[in-house]
Amino acid sequence: MDKQYTLIFDCFSGWVDDLPPVSIVQRKRQRTMRIRIKDKAIVVSGPASLSQKRLLQFLEEKREWIENSIRRKRDRAEKLKRKQKQTQGTILLRGERKPLYDFPVPGLRKPGLVEHDHAVVFRFNPLSQDDNHSPAPGPDLVATFCRALARREIHDRFNYWSDQIPFRPSRLTVRNQRTKWGSCSTRGTISLNWRLIKCPAAIMDYIIIHELCHLQHFNHSRAFWETVKNYYPDVREAKKWIRENSDEIFADF
Repeated sequence: MDKQYTLIFDCFSGWVDDLPPVSIVQRKRQRTMRIRIKDKAIVVSGPASLSQKRLLQFLEEKREWIENSIRRKRDRAEKLKRKQKQTQGTILLRGERKPLYDFPVPGLRKPGLVEHDHAVVFRFNPLSQDDNHSPAPGPDLVATFCRALARREIHDRFNYWSDQIPFRPSRLTVRNQRTKWGSCSTRGTISLNWRLIKCPAAIMDYIIIHELCHLQHFNHSRAFWETVKNYYPDVREAKKWIRENSDEIFADF
């Protein structure tokens, strides 16, 4: 039976400040030890046959890597916070920041967002606003607006690439995946993240091509990557962009 428990030990004093709690996971079918750094915990996992002492020893052996990973994670979070502050009053669409403008419409029943060439307009009923607060679209409204754009534009690009690549998907879904850009099931269903609407068109194309090629190679073998490069030669540049921008793309409004 798998076991999971959380530990906080005094033996971690002297490590990086504010060390998250350590979650120990032992799985019957797991064969090797692993460490994952999450937002609220350090997860150490290994075979059920190992002792807690051995797992904690493994944790100590990886101390330098863990501390460096936590520092990098915190640095990224601070960088993202600064960027979000600098970009207030904008919406990220297709790799560019569009300014967000207020547009009062007396008698309007329901507030909404409308995209124009160089901006996004927030239409609202001024009589329904609190005089003490400036009107602003809430995160749910912004997400609804972006998802509607995403469904249309992702389907358009997906249909285009499906005609270019001779691997036939069974269907496409646009989903709210919290960490994945996309996925491909063994039944041929491809799921893509609505947050692709925040990315440049080239990155949306790369993710779509990547998932379509999984219909031929359900792995990340050399043959898979060669197939991807046949349709998208700039794989290295796409991966670099994703590494540098993932935090911003997955940080919702």
